[in-house]
Amino acid sequence: MDILYNLIMATFRQTTPILLAATGGVYSDRSGLANITLEASMIMGAFFAVYGSYTYGSSTVGILFGLIAGVVTGVLFALICLYMGGNNVVVGISFNLIAWGLTTFLLLAIYGTTGSFVSRKIVSMPKYTVPFLSGLPVVGGLFKSQTIVAYFSVLFVVITWFILFRTKEGMKIRACGENPQAAAAVGYDVRKIQFLCSVITSTACGLAGAHLSLGLVTLFAEKMTAGKGFIALAVVTFGGGSLWKVMAISGLFGLADAVSVVLKRYDYPSFLIQMIPYLVVVVFVAFDPAVKYFRERKLRSL
Repeated sequence: MDILYNLIMATFRQTTPILLAATGGVYSDRSGLANITLEASMIMGAFFAVYGSYTYGSSTVGILFGLIAGVVTGVLFALICLYMGGNNVVVGISFNLIAWGLTTFLLLAIYGTTGSFVSRKIVSMPKYTVPFLSGLPVVGGLFKSQTIVAYFSVLFVVITWFILFRTKEGMKIRACGENPQAAAAVGYDVRKIQFLCSVITSTACGLAGAHLSLGLVTLFAEKMTAGKGFIALAVVTFGGGSLWKVMAISGLFGLADAVSVVLKRYDYPSFLIQMIPYLVVVVFVAFDPAVKYFRERKLRSL
Protein backbone atom coordinates (compact mmCIF):
# COMPACT_ATOMS: atom_id res chain seq x y z
CA MET A 1 0.00 0.00 0.00
CA ASP A 2 2.86 2.40 0.82
CA ILE A 3 4.41 1.73 -2.59
CA LEU A 4 1.12 2.62 -4.33
CA TYR A 5 0.72 5.72 -2.14
CA ASN A 6 4.22 6.93 -3.04
CA LEU A 7 3.70 6.09 -6.71
CA ILE A 8 0.56 8.22 -6.85
CA MET A 9 2.39 11.07 -5.12
CA ALA A 10 5.25 10.82 -7.62
CA THR A 11 2.81 10.55 -10.54
CA PHE A 12 1.15 13.85 -9.62
CA ARG A 13 4.54 15.57 -9.40
CA GLN A 14 5.68 14.21 -12.77
CA THR A 15 2.32 14.96 -14.40
CA THR A 16 2.33 18.64 -13.40
CA PRO A 17 4.73 20.04 -16.06
CA ILE A 18 3.15 17.96 -18.83
CA LEU A 19 -0.38 18.92 -17.78
CA LEU A 20 0.46 22.63 -17.56
CA ALA A 21 2.13 22.68 -20.97
CA ALA A 22 -0.59 20.58 -22.63
CA THR A 23 -3.43 22.64 -21.16
CA GLY A 24 -1.70 25.81 -22.33
CA GLY A 25 -1.23 24.19 -25.74
CA VAL A 26 -4.99 23.74 -26.06
CA TYR A 27 -5.39 27.52 -26.39
CA SER A 28 -3.14 27.69 -29.44
CA ASP A 29 -4.59 24.50 -30.88
CA ARG A 30 -8.14 25.83 -30.57
CA SER A 31 -7.22 29.25 -31.99
CA GLY A 32 -5.86 27.77 -35.22
CA LEU A 33 -2.17 28.62 -34.74
CA ALA A 34 -0.44 25.49 -33.47
CA ASN A 35 2.35 26.59 -31.14
CA ILE A 36 5.01 23.87 -31.15
CA THR A 37 7.54 25.82 -29.07
CA LEU A 38 6.40 24.05 -25.91
CA GLU A 39 9.83 22.51 -25.38
CA ALA A 40 11.57 25.86 -25.92
CA SER A 41 9.30 27.73 -23.51
CA MET A 42 9.73 25.00 -20.91
CA ILE A 43 13.54 24.90 -21.00
CA MET A 44 13.72 28.71 -20.96
CA GLY A 45 11.32 28.80 -18.02
CA ALA A 46 13.40 26.21 -16.17
CA PHE A 47 16.64 28.17 -16.69
CA PHE A 48 15.34 31.60 -15.77
CA ALA A 49 13.40 30.25 -12.78
CA VAL A 50 16.72 29.03 -11.37
CA TYR A 51 18.34 32.36 -12.29
CA GLY A 52 15.66 34.34 -10.46
CA SER A 53 15.67 32.05 -7.43
CA TYR A 54 19.49 32.05 -7.19
CA THR A 55 19.90 35.80 -7.73
CA TYR A 56 17.14 37.03 -5.46
CA GLY A 57 16.90 34.12 -3.00
CA SER A 58 13.19 33.59 -3.59
CA SER A 59 11.27 30.82 -5.31
CA THR A 60 8.45 33.29 -5.99
CA VAL A 61 10.80 35.51 -7.98
CA GLY A 62 12.07 32.38 -9.71
CA ILE A 63 8.54 31.46 -10.78
CA LEU A 64 8.01 35.03 -12.01
CA PHE A 65 11.20 34.85 -14.10
CA GLY A 66 10.03 31.52 -15.54
CA LEU A 67 6.70 33.08 -16.51
CA ILE A 68 8.43 36.05 -18.14
CA ALA A 69 10.66 33.71 -20.15
CA GLY A 70 7.54 31.95 -21.40
CA VAL A 71 5.85 35.23 -22.29
CA VAL A 72 8.87 36.43 -24.30
CA THR A 73 9.05 33.12 -26.20
CA GLY A 74 5.34 33.23 -27.00
CA VAL A 75 5.47 36.86 -28.16
CA LEU A 76 8.44 36.24 -30.46
CA PHE A 77 6.85 33.11 -31.93
CA ALA A 78 3.54 34.89 -32.59
CA LEU A 79 5.22 37.97 -34.09
CA ILE A 80 7.24 35.89 -36.54
CA CYS A 81 4.36 33.61 -37.54
CA LEU A 82 1.48 36.09 -37.63
CA TYR A 83 3.08 39.37 -38.69
CA MET A 84 6.20 38.27 -40.60
CA GLY A 85 4.75 35.33 -42.51
CA GLY A 86 6.81 32.63 -40.81
CA ASN A 87 5.75 28.98 -41.00
CA ASN A 88 4.74 27.88 -37.51
CA VAL A 89 6.34 24.43 -37.87
CA VAL A 90 9.70 25.74 -39.12
CA VAL A 91 9.73 28.57 -36.58
CA GLY A 92 8.70 26.24 -33.77
CA ILE A 93 11.43 23.70 -34.52
CA SER A 94 13.98 26.54 -34.77
CA PHE A 95 12.90 27.93 -31.39
CA ASN A 96 13.24 24.54 -29.74
CA LEU A 97 16.77 24.07 -31.08
CA ILE A 98 17.79 27.64 -30.25
CA ALA A 99 16.45 27.35 -26.69
CA TRP A 100 18.48 24.21 -26.02
CA GLY A 101 21.63 25.87 -27.33
CA LEU A 102 20.95 29.23 -25.67
CA THR A 103 20.41 27.79 -22.18
CA THR A 104 23.58 25.70 -22.55
CA PHE A 105 25.50 28.85 -23.55
CA LEU A 106 24.01 30.93 -20.72
CA LEU A 107 24.85 28.20 -18.22
CA LEU A 108 28.52 28.59 -19.11
CA ALA A 109 28.42 32.37 -19.59
CA ILE A 110 26.65 33.19 -16.31
CA TYR A 111 27.73 30.42 -13.96
CA GLY A 112 30.93 29.24 -15.60
CA THR A 113 29.87 25.61 -15.64
CA THR A 114 28.59 22.99 -18.05
CA GLY A 115 26.20 20.07 -17.61
CA SER A 116 24.31 21.34 -14.58
CA PHE A 117 24.24 24.12 -12.01
CA VAL A 118 23.59 23.35 -8.35
CA SER A 119 23.84 25.82 -5.47
CA ARG A 120 22.56 26.23 -1.94
CA LYS A 121 21.44 29.70 -2.94
CA ILE A 122 18.77 28.25 -5.23
CA VAL A 123 15.50 28.28 -3.27
CA SER A 124 13.11 25.50 -4.21
CA MET A 125 9.33 25.79 -4.26
CA PRO A 126 7.79 25.07 -0.86
CA LYS A 127 5.75 21.87 -0.53
CA TYR A 128 2.26 21.87 0.96
CA THR A 129 0.22 19.05 2.48
CA VAL A 130 -3.57 19.15 2.77
CA PRO A 131 -4.16 17.93 6.36
CA PHE A 132 -7.27 15.76 6.03
CA LEU A 133 -7.07 14.67 2.40
CA SER A 134 -3.43 13.56 2.64
CA GLY A 135 -4.50 10.91 5.14
CA LEU A 136 -6.83 9.19 2.70
CA PRO A 137 -5.76 5.67 1.64
CA VAL A 138 -4.02 5.43 -1.75
CA VAL A 139 -5.20 8.77 -3.23
CA GLY A 140 -3.86 10.71 -0.25
CA GLY A 141 -0.55 10.93 -2.07
CA LEU A 142 -2.13 13.52 -4.37
CA PHE A 143 -2.34 15.94 -1.46
CA LYS A 144 0.98 15.33 0.29
CA SER A 145 4.14 17.40 -0.19
CA GLN A 146 3.05 19.00 -3.47
CA THR A 147 3.94 22.48 -4.71
CA ILE A 148 1.33 25.16 -5.18
CA VAL A 149 2.03 24.90 -8.93
CA ALA A 150 1.04 21.22 -8.86
CA TYR A 151 -2.31 22.06 -7.30
CA PHE A 152 -2.74 24.94 -9.73
CA SER A 153 -2.20 22.64 -12.73
CA VAL A 154 -5.52 20.91 -12.01
CA LEU A 155 -7.27 24.22 -11.40
CA PHE A 156 -5.83 25.50 -14.69
CA VAL A 157 -7.65 22.72 -16.54
CA VAL A 158 -10.97 23.75 -14.97
CA ILE A 159 -10.34 27.45 -15.69
CA THR A 160 -9.43 26.67 -19.31
CA TRP A 161 -12.54 24.53 -19.79
CA PHE A 162 -14.72 27.33 -18.40
CA ILE A 163 -13.08 29.99 -20.59
CA LEU A 164 -13.23 27.97 -23.80
CA PHE A 165 -16.74 26.56 -23.45
CA ARG A 166 -18.62 28.93 -21.15
CA THR A 167 -17.50 32.42 -22.15
CA LYS A 168 -17.79 34.67 -25.20
CA GLU A 169 -13.98 34.93 -25.40
CA GLY A 170 -13.75 31.16 -25.57
CA MET A 171 -16.29 31.09 -28.38
CA LYS A 172 -14.12 33.59 -30.30
CA ILE A 173 -11.05 31.39 -29.81
CA ARG A 174 -12.85 28.30 -31.08
CA ALA A 175 -14.36 30.22 -34.00
CA CYS A 176 -10.91 31.39 -35.11
CA GLY A 177 -9.65 27.83 -35.07
CA GLU A 178 -12.62 26.25 -36.80
CA ASN A 179 -13.26 28.87 -39.48
CA PRO A 180 -10.97 31.92 -39.41
CA GLN A 181 -12.54 33.48 -42.53
CA ALA A 182 -16.02 33.40 -40.98
CA ALA A 183 -14.63 34.71 -37.69
CA ALA A 184 -12.98 37.61 -39.48
CA ALA A 185 -16.19 38.29 -41.41
CA VAL A 186 -18.15 38.88 -38.20
CA GLY A 187 -15.51 41.26 -36.87
CA TYR A 188 -13.17 39.10 -34.80
CA ASP A 189 -9.50 40.08 -34.92
CA VAL A 190 -8.17 36.60 -35.72
CA ARG A 191 -4.48 37.50 -35.55
CA LYS A 192 -4.89 39.25 -32.19
CA ILE A 193 -6.73 36.27 -30.70
CA GLN A 194 -4.13 33.82 -32.03
CA PHE A 195 -1.37 36.08 -30.70
CA LEU A 196 -2.84 36.09 -27.19
CA CYS A 197 -3.40 32.33 -27.25
CA SER A 198 0.22 31.78 -28.29
CA VAL A 199 1.38 33.87 -25.33
CA ILE A 200 -0.89 31.94 -22.95
CA THR A 201 0.53 28.66 -24.26
CA SER A 202 4.15 29.72 -23.79
CA THR A 203 3.45 31.26 -20.39
CA ALA A 204 1.98 27.98 -19.15
CA CYS A 205 5.05 26.18 -20.51
CA GLY A 206 7.32 28.66 -18.72
CA LEU A 207 5.54 27.83 -15.47
CA ALA A 208 5.93 24.13 -16.26
CA GLY A 209 9.67 24.67 -16.70
CA ALA A 210 9.87 26.52 -13.39
CA HIS A 211 8.22 23.54 -11.71
CA LEU A 212 10.80 21.23 -13.30
CA SER A 213 13.80 23.14 -11.98
CA LEU A 214 12.44 24.41 -8.65
CA GLY A 215 9.63 21.97 -7.84
CA LEU A 216 10.84 18.52 -8.87
CA VAL A 217 14.53 19.29 -8.28
CA THR A 218 16.53 22.34 -7.21
CA LEU A 219 18.95 22.81 -10.08
CA PHE A 220 19.26 23.43 -13.77
CA ALA A 221 20.71 20.85 -16.15
CA GLU A 222 21.27 21.03 -19.88
CA LYS A 223 18.20 19.77 -21.78
CA MET A 224 16.56 18.87 -18.47
CA THR A 225 13.12 19.02 -20.08
CA ALA A 226 14.10 15.76 -21.85
CA GLY A 227 11.36 16.06 -24.45
CA LYS A 228 8.51 16.83 -22.03
CA GLY A 229 7.44 19.71 -24.25
CA PHE A 230 7.11 17.33 -27.19
CA ILE A 231 5.19 14.89 -24.99
CA ALA A 232 2.83 17.72 -24.04
CA LEU A 233 2.40 18.50 -27.73
CA ALA A 234 1.48 14.86 -28.32
CA VAL A 235 -1.04 15.09 -25.47
CA VAL A 236 -2.71 18.09 -27.16
CA THR A 237 -2.91 16.17 -30.43
CA PHE A 238 -4.32 13.00 -28.87
CA GLY A 239 -6.67 14.99 -26.65
CA GLY A 240 -8.38 16.45 -29.70
CA GLY A 241 -9.25 19.66 -27.85
CA SER A 242 -10.95 17.81 -24.97
CA LEU A 243 -9.49 19.05 -21.69
CA TRP A 244 -10.57 15.95 -19.78
CA LYS A 245 -8.74 13.75 -22.29
CA VAL A 246 -5.73 16.05 -21.95
CA MET A 247 -5.79 15.56 -18.18
CA ALA A 248 -6.16 11.78 -18.46
CA ILE A 249 -3.40 11.36 -21.05
CA SER A 250 -1.08 13.70 -19.14
CA GLY A 251 -1.66 11.54 -16.07
CA LEU A 252 -0.72 8.45 -18.05
CA PHE A 253 2.55 9.99 -19.20
CA GLY A 254 3.16 11.25 -15.67
CA LEU A 255 2.65 7.71 -14.40
CA ALA A 256 5.21 6.43 -16.92
CA ASP A 257 7.67 9.06 -15.66
CA ALA A 258 6.95 8.15 -12.05
CA VAL A 259 7.46 4.44 -12.71
CA SER A 260 10.84 5.19 -14.28
CA VAL A 261 11.80 7.27 -11.22
CA VAL A 262 10.78 4.48 -8.83
CA LEU A 263 12.60 1.80 -10.84
CA LYS A 264 15.84 3.80 -10.68
CA ARG A 265 16.11 2.71 -7.05
CA TYR A 266 16.54 -0.88 -8.15
CA ASP A 267 19.27 -2.58 -10.16
CA TYR A 268 17.60 -2.39 -13.55
CA PRO A 269 19.54 -1.21 -16.62
CA SER A 270 19.30 2.58 -16.71
CA PHE A 271 18.72 2.75 -20.48
CA LEU A 272 15.62 0.55 -20.13
CA ILE A 273 14.23 2.68 -17.31
CA GLN A 274 14.80 5.99 -19.10
CA MET A 275 13.00 4.82 -22.24
CA ILE A 276 9.70 4.04 -20.46
CA PRO A 277 8.03 7.49 -20.89
CA TYR A 278 9.03 7.66 -24.56
CA LEU A 279 7.93 4.09 -25.18
CA VAL A 280 4.46 5.09 -23.95
CA VAL A 281 4.47 7.97 -26.45
CA VAL A 282 5.36 5.59 -29.30
CA VAL A 283 2.57 3.22 -28.26
CA PHE A 284 0.10 6.12 -28.29
CA VAL A 285 1.28 7.29 -31.70
CA ALA A 286 0.77 3.80 -33.11
CA PHE A 287 -2.46 3.06 -31.25
CA ASP A 288 -4.79 5.60 -32.87
CA PRO A 289 -3.95 4.75 -36.54
CA ALA A 290 -4.13 1.04 -35.69
CA VAL A 291 -7.63 1.40 -34.23
CA LYS A 292 -8.79 3.34 -37.31
CA TYR A 293 -7.25 0.75 -39.65
CA PHE A 294 -8.98 -2.22 -38.02
CA ARG A 295 -12.26 -0.30 -37.75
CA GLU A 296 -12.22 0.50 -41.47
CA ARG A 297 -11.26 -3.07 -42.27
CA LYS A 298 -14.19 -4.36 -40.22
CA LEU A 299 -16.60 -1.99 -41.96
CA ARG A 300 -15.40 -3.18 -45.38
CA SER A 301 -16.00 -6.77 -44.44
CA LEU A 302 -19.65 -6.08 -43.51
